[in-house]
Amino acid sequence: MRLLSHIALPCTMLLLSIAFVACQQTPQQVNRRNLQQPIDSALIAQMQFNTRMAEQADKTCLAIVEADTLQYVMDDFGFWYAKIIRQHADSLQTGEHILLHMQMSELDGSLVADVEEPVVVGSGELPMTINRSIKQMSRGEQMRIIAPWYTAYGTEGTRIIKPYTNLVITLTINNE
Repeated sequence: MRLLSHIALPCTMLLLSIAFVACQQTPQQVNRRNLQQPIDSALIAQMQFNTRMAEQADKTCLAIVEADTLQYVMDDFGFWYAKIIRQHADSLQTGEHILLHMQMSELDGSLVADVEEPVVVGSGELPMTINRSIKQMSRGEQMRIIAPWYTAYGTEGTRIIKPYTNLVITLTINNE
């Protein structure tokens, strides 16, 4: 028993001294290197240009919506849509295979594309405007979309659609 107290006292003292020394240490200093990144003036200029183009697209698309006789609804992502043909059926489900007819025109009415192709709902193959719209549709329905460029084919465009192109898109979900 006496041997145990001889070991316990030095161990206790050792633990207390370690705790005391650990509490006395100061935290490591923060490295104060220059935290600012170099300014990329070309990137800033591109962002400002895109902002101006988006603002102009919004104004132009709104003017088209206001001049049309259809009752449009604005999506949270900035495009406008109106159902032209309605069906009283369940909306399409993610993963469902459909036959999609798409007519795309520039805002001046010039036809850019008229295609019919099989599509998987929610696959992400199509621009956000079209993906979001078909999720609100049923087979046999038709919807017209007024899409600013940033919700359609963006700054890159495609081999058919030029960059920064605002579109009128008519979608029809055909019965296969």
